[in-house]
Amino acid sequence: MNTEVKKQVKQILVEYLTDVGSAFAITEEGEQVYLSKRLTKKMDVQPGDIFDAHVLLNYADKRDMIKYRAMRVKVATDIAPIFQDT
Repeated sequence: MNTEVKKQVKQILVEYLTDVGSAFAITEEGEQVYLSKRLTKKMDVQPGDIFDAHVLLNYADKRDMIKYRAMRVKVATDIAPIFQDT
């Protein structure tokens, strides 16, 4: 079992909130990111928000659909060009 934890910072664009309060976003590369209900509530996340997110690879059984899970986010101040027109 590979226990290596590789944390990265990626800019994300929140696409939608779920009925239970979690959220899903995309990276600049188009990869999916899951945001937990706890994180979504704490940061008052809304669709269209752009964050710099500390992400980890998602659990192995979920990684094919949602590559990352966000562990911490902060409001992005230097918006990536791909997100500037959103």
